[in-house]
Amino acid sequence: MSLLLLSLACTTDTADTGDGAVADYRLTLQPVVPLDVNPFDGVDRIDLVLDSGVGEPLRVTLDAPASGDSALAERLPALEGVRVVVEGYADGELVAWGRSAPVTVTEGEVAVNVFVTRPDAVVRLGGLPETAAQGQGLALGAGRFLYVGGASMKNGRYKGLDTLSILDLEAPEAQLTFAPVGTMPAYVDTNGDEETARWGFSMTRLTAGDAGKYLLVGGGTSDGYSDASVLTADARLFDPETLTFEDSLPDKDTLYTARTRHAAILNQDGAVVVWGGFGGADDRHFVALPDGEIYDPSARAFTKIEAISSGSEYVSGSVGVALADLGSDGTLVAGGIRTVDGDTATEWTPTDVSLRVSLRGDTTEVSGFGAVAAHAMVTLPDGDVLSFGGVSIAGQVGFDGTAPATDKVYKYDRGAASWSQIGRMELARAGHRAVLLDEDHILIAGGASSWGPLEFEDGALSCVELWDIPNETATMVGSCDESDDAAGLPGRAQEPALFHDPDWGVLVAGGFDGSNGVVGTAGLYTPAPD
Repeated sequence: MSLLLLSLACTTDTADTGDGAVADYRLTLQPVVPLDVNPFDGVDRIDLVLDSGVGEPLRVTLDAPASGDSALAERLPALEGVRVVVEGYADGELVAWGRSAPVTVTEGEVAVNVFVTRPDAVVRLGGLPETAAQGQGLALGAGRFLYVGGASMKNGRYKGLDTLSILDLEAPEAQLTFAPVGTMPAYVDTNGDEETARWGFSMTRLTAGDAGKYLLVGGGTSDGYSDASVLTADARLFDPETLTFEDSLPDKDTLYTARTRHAAILNQDGAVVVWGGFGGADDRHFVALPDGEIYDPSARAFTKIEAISSGSEYVSGSVGVALADLGSDGTLVAGGIRTVDGDTATEWTPTDVSLRVSLRGDTTEVSGFGAVAAHAMVTLPDGDVLSFGGVSIAGQVGFDGTAPATDKVYKYDRGAASWSQIGRMELARAGHRAVLLDEDHILIAGGASSWGPLEFEDGALSCVELWDIPNETATMVGSCDESDDAAGLPGRAQEPALFHDPDWGVLVAGGFDGSNGVVGTAGLYTPAPD
């Protein structure tokens, strides 16, 4: 793909660096662009913004950017820890944007790669080193994205992975692929076997106690359905600075119950609420867990949150449950499946029970939420919560069966502690992901037109849409529809990993492909800067 070379230079012997030294350099910026689009196509103006983080940035318009294969700006000051932001315009509209890592140069020839993307669109990146689903995607900041563990498809069976891999958009390689940087730690499953491969676990960034580290919880070498002894109660800390895991927390401070495919979220006090998922029974059959645990980072210890029952039947959700932060009111736990006939369940149904888990771990039921599972919830800036899609049925479904997704959007009014429907998405989705982009927008990605706790074969979606919070409306990104792969994510993806970097936007990677397989593709959505 033919691209401009963007050059900055100080070639005059009178340019003072600020400390009496003279600058004489040439800095060449080599744009690295997405695999499916050249954002410089049609560009008639390129601006470079030099941002030192102090004072007003310096804006430079390059010479004749469309006339050849290079563009040059001269007579500039020395650069010390300066980010170079690239902006490309076509007829006054921003169509290309990117930024470098901090650059320091006072003399000589220096070349720097800079990733440039198309704002307000989903672009394709190089992807994961292996196809993967149900791993964890962490945005480490400064354009670095880490994918951890997950499961791939090998010889017709899901196989756990133990790889850590990183994509760096501020120091990009031309292929834009995740590069392996390490492996996950060994753990002992409930069968007593030592393993490293892990999927269905959670990783939650801590803000208290071991602030800045991530708490890894649970998972196993499979989903636990055929043999729950492959699951683990292991919990440990991950340091994103060194990309290393600390030793396991002491045995008394691991999970009370080995679990996988659960949900986890941080509350206002910095504790981690873990809820639901699959666990194991004494006979090694799986159990759909209708309970939770809360991790106190100051004590490095878990406390059990009891399941909610109605008579002899547990009614709170397990797999497909969603959590949201309620600030001083604690954590909202909503939906998920409940099993119909106990530990050796053969049928499931979505639960209509939602709970508030206080900061102390006490639970209170919340009424008015319809039966739903595999939905996505996002806390709004005002403290209310939105729930998007999921499966919503009144009857029971065989445990390896699916139910159709819904496009309904519900709002939880924190002040009134009640739910109401406020609108619809562009597409019905379940097993999708959603994240707050800014105070006015939520991005919703992937999912499937039908969903079941053990079924990944039908109707995966590649489509992405934006929810407008003030207007309570949805808009598709691109022209994607349920049967179209021409827009949206580079591959169909149910339960993809989602990474959110405030500077770069949202990266979506991996997931189940809708044909009982797994994908390794990655797509990036970058909002246009203000």
